Amino acid sequence: MLFLLLACGDDEEINWVQYNAADDLVEVEVGASDVLDPVSAPLHSSTGEVEIGSGTVDPGGGPIGTEHRVVVELFDDYDQDIGRVTVRTTSGDRGEDEYELTPDSTGKGIWLVEVVSVGEEGEIRTDTLRFRVWTEGEVVE
Repeated sequence: MLFLLLACGDDEEINWVQYNAADDLVEVEVGASDVLDPVSAPLHSSTGEVEIGSGTVDPGGGPIGTEHRVVVELFDDYDQDIGRVTVRTTSGDRGEDEYELTPDSTGKGIWLVEVVSVGEEGEIRTDTLRFRVWTEGEVVE
């Protein structure tokens, strides 16, 4: 009987609710001739009233093919509430992509992913990287 109860739980999906403000973002220069300094932004609660951490992209720009390290660091008071972190890239005519960040093995509110800027030779643009921090909402069956 216990097996049947556990098996039923596998059909449930987590309903993720965005924990941070929708406008927590940075801009990255793609196609720049030089590798640029990192760019960072504070992350805020959903109302924008409380700072909950920071998001950084290093480097903050560079030539096509540059590998960027995206790091989200959450303050201790909030990291236990978070179960998922993503970054959504908006690249003009190239559209949008979303990347899952991986939590650091220490469980101390640090999440990261490596992304590579893509484009045609000679292309220059400014991409927006929007940090999205998620908490579990109600379970959807």
